[in-house]
Amino acid sequence: MDVVEELRTHCMAKEDSAEDYPWGDVAWKVKGKMFACSSPESSRVSVKSTLEKQAALIQHPNIEPSAYVGRYGWVTVDVVDKSVLELARELIDESYAIVRAGKKKR
Repeated sequence: MDVVEELRTHCMAKEDSAEDYPWGDVAWKVKGKMFACSSPESSRVSVKSTLEKQAALIQHPNIEPSAYVGRYGWVTVDVVDKSVLELARELIDESYAIVRAGKKKR
């Protein structure tokens, strides 16, 4: 199972999604804002969540707060099997919806 290719296919199927390589890693964006990112050689994906949901998600053995942006609700999923891949897809969908809806900063 090529996890990065599975994640890429899922992310790029989203309306108005774009792929970028800001730090050598791959980031998937909508409206210029990142909703998921991964490393080309990794089975891990980071997604945006809420702080409330993050508290529950990190109880899963394959999910942890993301480095640097965990304080904003981001989590990193280590995709170790098909069931975790399916969970990662669901979290990508939620992240995409959060970012696409976006809040305007005042």
